[in-house]
Amino acid sequence: MAMRRPWLGGPLAIGIAAVASAVAAEDHFLTIGGGYTPSGNQASLEKNVLFFQHVLGDLHLQSAPHEIFFSDGDSPERDVQFVDTAAEIPRVNLLLARVFGKEDDLGVQYRTHEVPRIRGASSPQNLDHWFDEVGRGLQPGDRLIVYLTGHGGKGTDAQNPHFFMWNRKQVPVKDFVARLDKLDPRVRVVLVMVQCYSGGFANCIFNEGDPKKGISAANRCGFYATVHNRPAAGCTPDVDEENYQEYSSSFWSAICGRSRTGQPVDPPDFDRDGHVSFLEAHAFTVLTSNTIDIPVKTSDALLRAFSKTKADEMADLVTADAPFDTLQSLATPIDRAVLVGLSQSLDLSGTERTAAARSLAVQLEKERGATTQERKKLERDFQRARSAIAETLKLRWPELDNPWHPRVAEEVRKEGSQIVAAIEGHGRYKEFSQLHDRIAERANHALDLERRWVKCQRFVHVAETVALAANLAKVAGQEIQDRYQALLESESGTLCATDTPAGQ
Repeated sequence: MAMRRPWLGGPLAIGIAAVASAVAAEDHFLTIGGGYTPSGNQASLEKNVLFFQHVLGDLHLQSAPHEIFFSDGDSPERDVQFVDTAAEIPRVNLLLARVFGKEDDLGVQYRTHEVPRIRGASSPQNLDHWFDEVGRGLQPGDRLIVYLTGHGGKGTDAQNPHFFMWNRKQVPVKDFVARLDKLDPRVRVVLVMVQCYSGGFANCIFNEGDPKKGISAANRCGFYATVHNRPAAGCTPDVDEENYQEYSSSFWSAICGRSRTGQPVDPPDFDRDGHVSFLEAHAFTVLTSNTIDIPVKTSDALLRAFSKTKADEMADLVTADAPFDTLQSLATPIDRAVLVGLSQSLDLSGTERTAAARSLAVQLEKERGATTQERKKLERDFQRARSAIAETLKLRWPELDNPWHPRVAEEVRKEGSQIVAAIEGHGRYKEFSQLHDRIAERANHALDLERRWVKCQRFVHVAETVALAANLAKVAGQEIQDRYQALLESESGTLCATDTPAGQ
């Protein structure tokens, strides 16, 4: 069993405990961050990397080996998209952008990233060099924590999504697993990945990243912002970190005991063993984050590959629809805390809570569909009003039909007040403005409904996990059961040097 420290009350105590514990194995950190181009490299991705550096500092792990690949590396080119809150968009530019349908990214600016101590650009070549030069040097028992904060795509294979590196380079699950295979299989790997479709990378525990090819001998676990077929929350050019809502903000905050804005976070020590594990940080995020994410972990993937809730020859298998008392009794303290907490959040009660969560999800989906249809109708009306105003403007300023026309900038500069007056004085401007606000309100309402729908999916997912875990011994051999327990032990690790593998 891994050595575990008592809970001493904060990051300083964690660091003291880590220093006091002498172990041979070392923690190594690898951060892969940034977008695929400047327009896809939002400030939040940069700040995620900076926050992780602060987390390691709070835990007195800043001296641990930590190599960072971020966006375009040390290039002086402007690679980060951000919103300058002190800058004011001239009203003429705002109205013209709205009338001509060019509002996207109107307020963003670009600068060079400010991530210190990086090894290089985020590129497949640099990643290969790292695994060939550094990764191969990691020793049995060492632990590699990989943090990926960037963008992801579905890929041609639903089970083989990819993450993006700089200049739109793609790294699919199978290619990433091939790189992980360069490590000694006794190196303990922990992945924290927050990109869209990141849940597909839970397949890193299988040979070649394919559940059909059996479980790998490597010691890997991971935590992922969302399932393999959904986008994730969080990428924004906003520089105000109070507005950030994404998986790793909650995950790292739970581990270090403070939010990214410095506010204290009560340690989610759900199993009351005196420390906050990766598993508890993941559960804390599932329970508290108000996003569109459905977070998953590697043990979920193992259960869904090897366990069952239905079998023709077996009538005693537990299902996710079992009475809530039964699920509670079978659940770990961590899963039990999530099920109870989500029950409260969703106002679920009684014994048939999984069925109630599914029913609520159906209801919310219908409401969201109706809201989306209403928004589409408003958008059609908005487009008609927008086109009417645009056509009137082009009668007086025909060059506005092409924003790249050399006279447009001069006309906006010299006749900006007349353009504003023409737009606001148009007979359909009031309708146009009201429709714009109503569309935004409907979009926000649809997002609120989706967030609540997502909490239903989280509840069902955890209920299914509890049932699958209860059934594993009935449907899988001892080897798979042992691997599942070993995986849970890895997921129960902490960001402390006191975690040492069994037998080391």
